[in-house]
Order: sequence, then C-alpha cells, then structure tokens
Amino acid sequence: MSFQRFVLDENGFNFNLFHLLWLQDPIFKNNIKIDIPDTIEIIQGQPYFWYYSHDSQIMRKSKSKLNWEDILNEFVTDKDDQLLICAIWINKTKNLTTFEYLSQHLLYQMLTSKISDNTKGYLQRFVYPKGSCNEVIKCTWTNNLCFFECFSNKYQINFSKADIYQRAVTFEMLNGPIEQRTLKGTSLTQRLELLCGLIVSHVANVTQNQKQICQMEVLFKIAKKNKVYLLFSSKVLTSNSELKQLNQPQFEISSKIQKQLINYPKAIILSDNSKCIGCDKDKNQIEFSKVRLKDIVENWENNVLTRKSQNQKFSRDNILKLNHNLHVGQVKIDQQQLIPRIIKIMYPKMSMEEYKEFKMNLVFLNQMISLCNECFTSVFNKQEQQSKKHTIFKQNIRKIHMKTEIDDGLDLIFNIHPIQTTSNKIDLFFNFNENKTILNYTSRRTNGEYLQIPQIKHLSKTIGKEQNQNYSIFKTNQSSKQEQQNSNFKDFE
Repeated sequence: MSFQRFVLDENGFNFNLFHLLWLQDPIFKNNIKIDIPDTIEIIQGQPYFWYYSHDSQIMRKSKSKLNWEDILNEFVTDKDDQLLICAIWINKTKNLTTFEYLSQHLLYQMLTSKISDNTKGYLQRFVYPKGSCNEVIKCTWTNNLCFFECFSNKYQINFSKADIYQRAVTFEMLNGPIEQRTLKGTSLTQRLELLCGLIVSHVANVTQNQKQICQMEVLFKIAKKNKVYLLFSSKVLTSNSELKQLNQPQFEISSKIQKQLINYPKAIILSDNSKCIGCDKDKNQIEFSKVRLKDIVENWENNVLTRKSQNQKFSRDNILKLNHNLHVGQVKIDQQQLIPRIIKIMYPKMSMEEYKEFKMNLVFLNQMISLCNECFTSVFNKQEQQSKKHTIFKQNIRKIHMKTEIDDGLDLIFNIHPIQTTSNKIDLFFNFNENKTILNYTSRRTNGEYLQIPQIKHLSKTIGKEQNQNYSIFKTNQSSKQEQQNSNFKDFE
C-alpha cells in the first residue's frame, strides 16, 4: 500500500496525521491510545472526513453521519449563546493558517447559511482548558531533543467583557494577550514526550517505514480531569523527504475581525514579595520582621532631639537679636517632624494633636507591623548610637567645667560677642551659656541689686587650653578632679 498521497512534510494544520493515527498498527495489531477533539475536513463545501476519539481511541464517523444536520446536533446545544466557544474554523493557504473562533450562535449562522462549493477548511471542536484561561503546550520533538513551550492567554476564558478572540487565542500575534513560558522537569513533560514517541513509532509502523518522522511540532491541551488532547501538528519533517528544513508556520486570526484586540488592564499578579512600608521596596516575605508601634514611637522620641533634620538650622539668617547685642541662633521645628516617619506613612493625615492622643492608646501602640530587615535594624541601631553619643556628651560636659573669675571693674557688655554658627553642639551650648551668664550679671548690677561685687563665680567654656594671660578678662584655673566630678550647672549667687 502506498502512502504517498498522505503528505506529512508541511507547515500549519496537518490533517493527514489524524488519518495515520486512526489506522491500526499492522505489527502490534492495536490502535494508539490518544485523545483528539472532533475534527472535520471540508472539501468543496461538504464534510469529507470526521475524526474523533472515544475512550482514548481515535475513530472516524461513517459517511451517513457526514452531513450538516448531524454536525449541528453535535456541536450546537444553544443556538443563541454567544459567550461559550464551541468550534474553530481553520483555513490554510500555503504557509499561512487562519483561525476563526466561533460561538454556538456564530457556528449556527455559518452552517445554516449557504456554503459555497469552493469552501475548503477544517472545523474542530473547541476544548475547554483545565484552568480558567486558555492554554496550549507546543512540543518540539526530534531524535535527540524534546522541548516544551506553554502559551497561555492572560484573560479568563469566560470573561464576558473581552472579545471572543481575546479570550481564546493562544498563538503569538501583534497585541496578542499571550504569555509564554518553558516547561521543565515535570511529570507532565515526561507524559507528553512519551506521547510524541508513540506518534512517531505508530506512523512508522503504519506506513511500513515509508514515513519516518525526524522532526515534529505538535500542540497539546490539558483539559478537565487532566485529560491530554492532541490538537494538531503544526510542522512535520520526515527522513525520506526532499525538504531538509521547513519554515516556521504562521498563524493569524480571521480577516473578518476588523478591530484590534482590546488592551485591558493587566490582572493582579500574586507573588511572595511584599512592599516594605519603611523603604517602599519589594522584599521577600521571609525578610520581614514584626515590630510594635510602641517600640517605633519610643525609639523616635529618644532620638528626635538629637536627630539631624533639614528643618533644624543654625544660620545667620535666622538670628534673633536680644538685649545688648546678644544673638542666639533660632531653631525652627515643624510639628509634623515630631511624628515618626513610619506612622506618617501609615496615617498621612494625622495631626500632632491626634498623635498625642494615640500615644496614650494601648490598642494603637500594640499594633504589629512588618518591616524589612534593613529598616528594622536601622531603627533600633539608631537608638543605640544616639544613646552612646548622649553618654559621651555628658562626659565631655563634666570634663570641661572650669571656674572663672570675672573682674568687676571692666565693662562686661563690651565683651559679649554674637554666638558663632557651628555644627558642634557642645561649642554652641557653651557660647550661649557664657553670654547668658554675663547678661544676667550685668542686668542685676544695673538694677542695683549688686552694686559692689568684687568677684562672681560662674561656669563658662574653656576647652583644651588654659588662659593664663595677665591682661585677659577671664582668668581660668583648672579645677580638681573631685570638683570636676561634683560640678554641675548652677546659677551664680
């Protein structure tokens, strides 16, 4: 028997493969176990072959069943239904294959209208996928390699707001809603590879090695109950073919569709990543740690006075002039800056008054939030660093206390200088303390409280150097270690 009329070496929809799979294996006297959807070949406007599967065995309808009435009864259950997809009309011209997806209403109109005598194509039942979206698996099989690609539509198959093509199409096209991925190392790939091997061996046995497939591309679909359907073969190349290589098949939707596919917003993708409220970065869930708002508030309150802020400035432009040419740097603090940054992100409209009320609310303070490890460590490490700086600051204050004698006979007001702008908080503190002490003394002396006071003892700034000059206003002497330890900021008497 010659099989030359069953051409396999072609691109696009290969209908002859169904006929070879339908034949019984002459060697093993059995049929291949595989499922296919109802596929009908239309030649000259009339059904010519009708292949289908029953109990995973490919069968063919008798000639008495090859009429439009039986096809309508098999495919259409509700002629007014325009949502459910029931069939695909496939038209092939050379290397281009056109797909037209039909609802029950469209198929009924197509088959009941007058079909021209030159109509040629294939009508295949649409198989609903296992999942909510239409999906096919393309298997590229060779003697040395088996490669699997999965093409899935990102819209649900029953999404009524989307066009029928937008819900059903599963091949790459312009503006098509297709997502592609590669299948690797699963039991499904092993099952599909076994089916490809059975197809190749069955074709070789049926054709008595006249058709030995060396390269093949087939499309599978996983239906409900994990049933695997062979949809069709898009490329077949045999070893005894004159063609050494076939071009990649091209697919497109029917030209009857004038509008382009509508670009709906992408669906929400659920993943294991979450966005940190502190740094606004996507992190894996395992990188988050739980923390109470109470801890965040306490850390913020401890650090708010020593934290460098853009709104806290000591500049000459913000100088406030006081009595007798005494200048003190003005500090501007925004009330909103006193609210922790993380709480401001969570409650952007929270005012300072509301924040003070919530600080006394235990339910609010015991709220648990998740922070990434970086934000978690930065919040709590900052507290340790600030506590260390505060301790060092106190120690430095105790070390630089010195007794200063002020000559009562000199004009003290003349020697008061404006406070110099400095980034060192210790220097700024003692500049202010020095001028404040002198101003208090001079004001009291002017008011007559202390008309003749030979000497006044007070604290002032002296760092690193001892001022022992005979003609200086301030004569400083280093206090003893015991006085350094017991000294504290006191008002002059």
